[in-house]
Amino acid sequence: MSVTTLEQVSAKSSIVWNLVSQQPVSRDFDSNASIVLVGSRGSGKRSLGFIGATHLGRRFITEDYYFEETTGCSRGVFLRQYGGPAFYRRNIEVLRQMLDRNRTGCIIECGMASLATEAQRAIQDYSRTNPVIYVTRESDRIRKLLNLDEREGSRLEKGDLTHRSCSNFEYYNLYDSSCDGTDSGDQSPLPNIPSRLKYAKEDFSAFLDLLTGQGVIRSTYESPFSLAALPPECRSHTYALSIRLSTVPELNLEALEAGIDAFQLKIDTFLPDFQKTIAKSVATIRRTLGVPIIFYVEENVFEDSTYSPLEREDIYFGILQHGLRLGVEYVVVDLKYSTEQISRLVDSSGRTKIIGHHLHKQENSWGWDDESRMIQYRRAKTLGCDMVRFVRQTSKATDNETIRGFLHKIRAIPDHLPVIAYNLGEHGKSSLVENHIFTPVTHPIMKSTVSLSQTRQFLPTAAEAMQALYQKAVFDPLHFYHLGASVFYSLSPAMHTAAYEVSGLSNTFESLQVSSLEEIQRLCQKPSFGGAAITHPFKVQILSRISAKSYHAKAIGAVNTVLPLRLLPGDSPLDGSTPSLLRQANRRGKVGPVCAYYGDNTDFIGIMTCLRRNMSPRNVVQPSKTTGLVIGAGGMARAAIYAMIRLGCRKIFIFNRTVANAEAVAQHFNSWAAGLSNDGEVVRVLPSGQAEWPPNFLFPTMIVSCVPARSVGTHAAANFEMPLQWLGSPTGGVVADLAYSPLDTPLLRQIRRVRQETKQAWRIVDGLEILPEQAIAQFELMTGRKAPKRQMRLTVRQNYHRYEENSTSIHS
Repeated sequence: MSVTTLEQVSAKSSIVWNLVSQQPVSRDFDSNASIVLVGSRGSGKRSLGFIGATHLGRRFITEDYYFEETTGCSRGVFLRQYGGPAFYRRNIEVLRQMLDRNRTGCIIECGMASLATEAQRAIQDYSRTNPVIYVTRESDRIRKLLNLDEREGSRLEKGDLTHRSCSNFEYYNLYDSSCDGTDSGDQSPLPNIPSRLKYAKEDFSAFLDLLTGQGVIRSTYESPFSLAALPPECRSHTYALSIRLSTVPELNLEALEAGIDAFQLKIDTFLPDFQKTIAKSVATIRRTLGVPIIFYVEENVFEDSTYSPLEREDIYFGILQHGLRLGVEYVVVDLKYSTEQISRLVDSSGRTKIIGHHLHKQENSWGWDDESRMIQYRRAKTLGCDMVRFVRQTSKATDNETIRGFLHKIRAIPDHLPVIAYNLGEHGKSSLVENHIFTPVTHPIMKSTVSLSQTRQFLPTAAEAMQALYQKAVFDPLHFYHLGASVFYSLSPAMHTAAYEVSGLSNTFESLQVSSLEEIQRLCQKPSFGGAAITHPFKVQILSRISAKSYHAKAIGAVNTVLPLRLLPGDSPLDGSTPSLLRQANRRGKVGPVCAYYGDNTDFIGIMTCLRRNMSPRNVVQPSKTTGLVIGAGGMARAAIYAMIRLGCRKIFIFNRTVANAEAVAQHFNSWAAGLSNDGEVVRVLPSGQAEWPPNFLFPTMIVSCVPARSVGTHAAANFEMPLQWLGSPTGGVVADLAYSPLDTPLLRQIRRVRQETKQAWRIVDGLEILPEQAIAQFELMTGRKAPKRQMRLTVRQNYHRYEENSTSIHS
């Protein structure tokens, strides 16, 4: 890009940056504050509002509906009856009333009235106490959806940009290929009809969790060993991969996930439609990798420009403010800038964490023992930064010793900030390996690409850094098991072993057939025991040996993951409290005497993820209406019921050949979840397969089969098919079969026939889609490391045919 072109683009952008930086923006809200969505027609506000209201359990209000409810007629009718001026005045009055009377517990979608100047003033006032999200998307996509010509589209886009001035957040609604059926998923051998918005559901739900802060709070309370329970800066040895904004479109981001705890997006250049380009890149990274984003503006973004230092500073902080609008998890601010600008950034950061940054490129001017480093640290803390990052170019191995002394001095300070500190250069690798937080790493596929700063050649990959920690005995090799009565055909060892390899973990994983709890406990007593996946028939029995359980395990009444609790040197006695369990969670990866066990359950995560991902908007869960059906009464059936409850379903039926077992499961959940239903009954038992579907209940739109398609031990294969009188949903739904031996079960064959004959929109989920989802969560519980999701899903597909052959030969 030429200097002239760069300055033209920058000049246009700087108008917006100045506007943003001059506006006093607040992002500190009560977690239950109502959330407002603004944006142009075609941006997807209504769909996102529905998704958000369902996810957060809030009331969803649309401006159109509220206007009609308040005035007694639609906008169109009101306009024709009373004329334009009266309509305009009434529109603003109703908007103000809608906002003022619904300040908590709602998701509010504003229509085109939000383009009016008076309306934007009202919304801007509201943004001082509530989140207002400007929803945007690809301009060409909006034009196509609304069938607009170029002139009309440009006019709409110009008006839409005014929403930035009345909002404090921005969400790029990335195109969802599942909307038009072009998404091929994970190449399942079973054909599926397309469901809609499955990626958008996950994206926007995660964005709202970050905005409200509910994600971390919920995870810490429910499962202290989950990755979300501890932010990356509080975990042991986390890694960040850096990518420049200009290179995002050309990278295969999916291939970069292994071992990465955060993704640093470097703003390195001005591009056309700059703000939307950044927003799209952030959305793409979130969807593809699902890790926190560190937002960093490089110095060379101003290369070849003629801006004065003050102009550069204003533009720099304008870009950082845009990062805050996008709700990124971390924003890096250079500590060389003015106190006033940094303080303003911190004041408007909301739940985004600010990393004070100091990079020293010139060698020999100061060392790590220089007092100026402590001055910078104290300044960052005074300014309200959440973390501090010190980086120094070096060619001396002795600098790795002095950096240890610097960190020791910091850690001796009570309530000190988390500090990132490392050397860069040919002798800096040791300091990189020893750094605890967001160590910069590269990736094997990036080693051949160009690094403008020439630092990538000195960086380890995440796997190499982990291997170096094993060599230094920071971590120990651990042994993991898959334990049950019939695990000889398990895909778990292949999945976990592949994940260990790409993540640089020196662990082992094996399946062992066991016949008693005593046998399980003998294996779990070994000092090198890292964790166990528990399967049939021990998921309920194992509870008697568990000292501490997650919220999920207690609710389900079954455990599929057992982790060791160790009494490590200098630790306080185990008391089962959340702080005690968080300390244990942060010490995974070390051998030691096992003194107790922690139990969790990830089965429900696999089921819930697949149900939510495959549910169409027509069948979205409505607590007062939606009905679910679970087949079976074992540990997996319990997990399926819990998954449906978590999704908001309050009318669940269970069917099992042994009715007494089904009644016991129903009694467990009705006791646990009595307050969730008006009559205290969330789960009901179907007495037989000949029974008609109960009157006064809608036909089920979520059906999960948890019975084996092959014999297990002395239990014969279920060969279950659905009673046709239960398949009456006119809108279809989701049918999930957890069995994957064989994959093509009698139930799934039946549903395909029914789908073809009745044209009901049943979406099929097979066992190979569910299996890796629960295993991904299990890997993270066991290791405390981010799971390489793509690799684990791929391994299941690659190994299934070999597994099926082995399983067939065993049963023949």
